[in-house]
Amino acid sequence: MKERISALMDGELDEHAAGVVIEALAGDREARQAWRTYHLIGDALRERGLRAPRPVRFPRFFPQRFALAAAATLAAVALVGWLAFAPQPPVAPAPIAQAPTPAATVPLPSEANDYLLAHQGFSPRVSFQGMAPYVRTVAEHREEPVQ
Repeated sequence: MKERISALMDGELDEHAAGVVIEALAGDREARQAWRTYHLIGDALRERGLRAPRPVRFPRFFPQRFALAAAATLAAVALVGWLAFAPQPPVAPAPIAQAPTPAATVPLPSEANDYLLAHQGFSPRVSFQGMAPYVRTVAEHREEPVQ
């Protein structure tokens, strides 16, 4: 049947044979599907009804955008160059700092170090300093004066 449908599409059948094939198409679902498929193939081969994607076209204002982008780039480079090579105002020398006088310190009992060591895990600064606070606490262990 498919050969006769193909021959009908190509115009190779006489009127009587073409009528028989057309009547067969009316009653046979698979024959109608073959008819549609053959027409789709023919359209594809003749490039009828098929459309290729349109080429990318830049809008009319594309040169203006390019010019604006180039101007912005040039302005940014000029600003960075000006800031990098601009003369700097003179800076007054820093005063020499005097060493602070030691304040009176109160010795802490040994229980204070144990308390601080036990609670340093709850301090917000521990996450920033890693192990440094623990090392400082352990290293500062002093002997209490005997009274």
